[in-house]
Amino acid sequence: MREIKFRAWDSINKIWIDPFKLILMRCGSVQSVESLDGEIYGTHQVFLNQYTGLKDRNGKEIYEGDVLRGYGSAIKRFVVSFSNGSFVLYHNFGRWGLLSRIFEIEELPVEIIGNLYENPELLNQ
Repeated sequence: MREIKFRAWDSINKIWIDPFKLILMRCGSVQSVESLDGEIYGTHQVFLNQYTGLKDRNGKEIYEGDVLRGYGSAIKRFVVSFSNGSFVLYHNFGRWGLLSRIFEIEELPVEIIGNLYENPELLNQ
């Protein structure tokens, strides 16, 4: 069973909000994010990234929005996203393949090299 956890990026102040709690509406969707110091962030300001349950070859947790470097493949750079109930790897705006439990070995053949928020230039390389 995968641990469910998130990280939150404040797109206005360009910082990670950690730790935080989610404030939900009755229907279950996220209304806002609150940091432990009481700061409230609206959903227009915050990007939530879910943990995939997997780690890269260095033991670092892989989240949505992470940019990965692949090994042993002609394709060297991927972005992690959540689509249709599973985590997927995207390359050049196309779906490359599933980031699934199949890859949960001691070391994945990928390494996190950044994320979409702090390192958007990685997508242009």
